[in-house]
Amino acid sequence: MPKEKKVKFKMEAEDLKRMSDEEFKWMLRSYRVMDIFWNPKRKIKKIPLKERMRVVDYGCGIGRYTLPIAKLVGPEGKIFAVDICPPAIKHVKEMAVKENLKNVEAILAEKYDTGIQESSIDLVLLIDTFHMIDDRDALFHEIHRMLKKDGLLFMDPGHMKMSQARGIVEHTNLFTITESLGNNMLVSPEFTS
Repeated sequence: MPKEKKVKFKMEAEDLKRMSDEEFKWMLRSYRVMDIFWNPKRKIKKIPLKERMRVVDYGCGIGRYTLPIAKLVGPEGKIFAVDICPPAIKHVKEMAVKENLKNVEAILAEKYDTGIQESSIDLVLLIDTFHMIDDRDALFHEIHRMLKKDGLLFMDPGHMKMSQARGIVEHTNLFTITESLGNNMLVSPEFTS
């Protein structure tokens, strides 16, 4: 049986758009105001979550989805909050401690690699992040690597047209769109035998 070829992605630092501390503070304030009118729990109701799930919030930002989902998956579940922005990771860690959530692990990603164990994740969230990704190929390979065979990717393309996002996902040859939910997609990984 031939060995599976591992693909490494080389990227320069400028490939990733890291947020400054000031930009992060502005984002934190703006989301606090926005959450009054558009509570993230509305979107969470659309995500197929179950207790004990292992979830990745890729591009977690301030943890708008991370922290409520940590409560939903329960103490036997786990959520990995992944971001390239050090202030975001610091904030999520502080909020998890404040809310006594022991099932949150915040990961400061270098490039697109999360360091999360292969085939160990039930669900990856990619919410309002996709439009900021330069190397979508590297992102999709990393998500595919993390997901279990029956895992799912829940995607909201954010500031990108849904038709464009659908085309990109379909063109990867790594995923199949299993369901479109308004401005959201449920996507399943494909595996060759």
